[in-house]
Amino acid sequence: MPTAPSDPAAALPGRPPVVDLATWQAARDELLVREKAHTREGDAIAAARRRLPMVEFDPAVEVTGPDGPVPFLDLFQGRDELVVYKHMWWDGAPHQGQCEGCTTTAWVLKDAVYLNARGVSFAILTTGRWDEVAPYVEFIAPRSVQGFRRLLLDFHGTSASPQNAL
Repeated sequence: MPTAPSDPAAALPGRPPVVDLATWQAARDELLVREKAHTREGDAIAAARRRLPMVEFDPAVEVTGPDGPVPFLDLFQGRDELVVYKHMWWDGAPHQGQCEGCTTTAWVLKDAVYLNARGVSFAILTTGRWDEVAPYVEFIAPRSVQGFRRLLLDFHGTSASPQNAL
């Protein structure tokens, strides 16, 4: 079992001090109050987000994918709901330079079978131009979902008017 250094000044920089259990418990209890307040605030923000008003979506808007432009409504594939993952895109960056978190999500995505079985379709949208997005799709597709080319779409323009899709 490790022991505390005999000289407190010998402790490594940035390490918290070694204290008795009562001191630790008091500090932990104080932090817990802040953590719970943080959780409650996060829950309130999430509830407010869910209550945001909706915007009617123009059904004539098209997204572009490997098969060319398609109406946005086609992404529903006849299902009642559509889950969209917004893949952040940096224009001009190679596929290795795109958003790491979004790339990881796309990389580990295996399929949408679970969602599809429950009446939900899934698409990945990005604001990148298709000519830039296509090489990324070729890079990521063999490593992730079958039919990935149908999921990642170039979604150009405003958030209410997509243009391209994978």
